[in-house]
Amino acid sequence: MNLIRYWRRIDSSLLMTVLGLAVVSLLIIASATHANVPGHPGQFDFVIKQGVFLLLGLVVAGGSLYFDYRKLYRFVPALYVVNAVMLLVVKFAGTSALGAQRWIQIGPFTLQPSEFAKIIMIICLARLLSNNKKGYRTWKSLLPVAGLMALPTLLIFIQPDLGTSLVFGAITFGMLYICGLNMSLVKKAFIAFVAIFPLIWFFVLHSYQKMRILVLFNPSVDPYGSGYHVIQSKISIGSGGFIGQGLFAGTQSQLNFLPENHTDFIFSVIGEELGFVGAIFVLFLYFILLYRALMISRSSGDAFGSLLACGIFSMWLFQIFINVGMTLGIMPVTGIPLPFMSYGGSALLMNLLCVGLLMNIYVRRKKLMFD
Repeated sequence: MNLIRYWRRIDSSLLMTVLGLAVVSLLIIASATHANVPGHPGQFDFVIKQGVFLLLGLVVAGGSLYFDYRKLYRFVPALYVVNAVMLLVVKFAGTSALGAQRWIQIGPFTLQPSEFAKIIMIICLARLLSNNKKGYRTWKSLLPVAGLMALPTLLIFIQPDLGTSLVFGAITFGMLYICGLNMSLVKKAFIAFVAIFPLIWFFVLHSYQKMRILVLFNPSVDPYGSGYHVIQSKISIGSGGFIGQGLFAGTQSQLNFLPENHTDFIFSVIGEELGFVGAIFVLFLYFILLYRALMISRSSGDAFGSLLACGIFSMWLFQIFINVGMTLGIMPVTGIPLPFMSYGGSALLMNLLCVGLLMNIYVRRKKLMFD
């Protein structure tokens, strides 16, 4: 009887929204990979692999509900060490693709530890911030936060993976904001960033990263290189019109003009094949997802749980904004996936773990025991 009462307390709105996004994702991945490319797997392989990770993620997320999230507080040191070890393994024994070394090969599957690093660092940062009752109003108060985030951010940046490094920054800012971050520090940090940007441009950024920034302002500066993705994406979305060209019927996607159409630019396929109506529907689902995450953060009975939910909210908000923005040509191409939508088992599994954690916080907003 208690188990039935327990499952009745889960956030059904959040669960149905995630399932809706997952179903749309499988349909769009099937459509985006419909036209087989020589030397690459067809739609069946992509959909099956994504479906396997979806089922695995749902099982893990459901099972995690029986584990009190507050116990994670004690495991933070171990999680931090495990995270650092995984990222080091990628550096020295990982597999490479598209000029980056970000994956670990496990049989027919590849895992991307930087994706799991997101949720691990949210947990670690939530413990650190929940212990500070004075807020963050001086540079000195931010030193422990900077020290915590420095190692994983550096290990991910050198893969190189600028996109995930930026996600870490968004997570940190979002969680600090609800902890009383002094916004004058943010203004000063922004001014300092602008001042040292020339040094970053010449000595830190890779040539392809520089080109992506230039393409943001003028895609035609490199129409057959870095600007090609953006140009084709805007053509795809524009050609979708109001109701779209229909599933499996998008010309840009089906004729392989649109690169990475099942991963980074999957929203372009949605715009082309489902049109304005389909794109708005997907964005509406994301609105519900973010709203529920924010409400769970507000309703949590303890600071640790509230910060966990806030970190997940900040991560999803940033990734959705950047990914959709880059398909429209108003944000630089960073390789940040669209949550629950882009093809990728590691990202999907991590996001479903986040859903399980949110559900865990929600059902325990009031004391709930299995006795």
